[in-house]
Amino acid sequence: MKIFLVICLVAASLAAEDVLRGILRSPKMTLELYGDFKSQEHLKFLASEDRMRFRLFRSNAQLVAQANEEGGSAIFGLNFFSALTEDEKQQYLGLNVTGHDENPMHVASSLSSPPEKKLWTNEGKVTAVKNQGSCGSCWTFGAVGGLETRYHGVSGKLRNFAEQEYLDCVYEGQRNGCNGGWPDNCYEYSKKNGGRLASTADYAYAGKDGSCKGSSKPDAMVAAKIVGYTSVSPTEAANIQALASGSLSVAFEVTSYFQQYRGGIIKDTTCTGRPNHAVTAVGYTSNFVLVKNSWGSKWGESGFVKFARGYPSNCGLFKYSSYPNLDTTGQSDNTPSDKATDYKPSENDDVTPNPKPDPNCTDKATNCHLDWCTWENWKDTVKEYCQKTCKFCGDDGDDGECASGTIRCDDGVCRHEHMC
Repeated sequence: MKIFLVICLVAASLAAEDVLRGILRSPKMTLELYGDFKSQEHLKFLASEDRMRFRLFRSNAQLVAQANEEGGSAIFGLNFFSALTEDEKQQYLGLNVTGHDENPMHVASSLSSPPEKKLWTNEGKVTAVKNQGSCGSCWTFGAVGGLETRYHGVSGKLRNFAEQEYLDCVYEGQRNGCNGGWPDNCYEYSKKNGGRLASTADYAYAGKDGSCKGSSKPDAMVAAKIVGYTSVSPTEAANIQALASGSLSVAFEVTSYFQQYRGGIIKDTTCTGRPNHAVTAVGYTSNFVLVKNSWGSKWGESGFVKFARGYPSNCGLFKYSSYPNLDTTGQSDNTPSDKATDYKPSENDDVTPNPKPDPNCTDKATNCHLDWCTWENWKDTVKEYCQKTCKFCGDDGDDGECASGTIRCDDGVCRHEHMC
């Protein structure tokens, strides 16, 4: 039975709780849900392992249900993390915090106020989300992401730089880079080697640490060289100030709660205080800080996540930020820009309301979630059961203009671009 159909069978009888909770009360429906999950994720296990994976799946499904029941503006759902062991989950991280303290406070000089909002994604200055796979190389992705918009500011070109050069070369002869690292070490490596870094086109990501080929690959740092890095004071205000001028390498603590994130603005209350993952901050509004992750585009909001503004914890997001210092070379980068991400979030809420709502349009299912709207295999069922939540009401499908922040998808419906 299709996973969404299973949900809808119990949806009509549920109100205050997440529909997933009702499914989990039925062993039969839970098994059907698990079967559809494996099919969707292309998973096959031997019988003994399958029993273990099922227990993990059921536990994570309960976590998702509880997270959605708690309310708030974040949405949670099942994903590739939902049947992994804790050891396997650790392989998708890779920040080695040993020997590193949170950034020191700097005496603030007289600075101009940053703009109210700045989303580098919406300006075409962020590359598409990448996938580190099960190599603990997040530290290379955080460092490369922190470079992209700043190199663009100097060269006028968006360059897809090579995480693999950092993975192969930064700790060569010391240890395996898939066992973790620190983003600032990447900038130090570049500084020691003439400020260089290859492009992904010339030095493709392999998902494993190999021999360093940096000296034999073309240097993509044409218009500017990396000459060091700047650590940002560990406050939200200082991070916003720095983020207004370019992307940042940032670090925080990933929790099981965070791994099941599907969309919206997150406030994680389950952190214990130790950072374990490096990512890239690529913008902000008055409501959220936008972060680019390295788990592929099927996780979160097309691979991105929104952290709440004004939330002191945020699992340490503002405590370890840095960005590379660049010196111009006087040369022009004449290579065409690499492709930017298609993801362009709304600058306010996660979803823009229908400007002409149909007052008679309602959801047949209770507790419809926005993540369901993206499930292509169950589009017809979504239209029937979650008409209002997924914007299939009334004038949403006409030929008029879409609401601000949305586009008309191939099926004629107005949605945010990443939901088409």
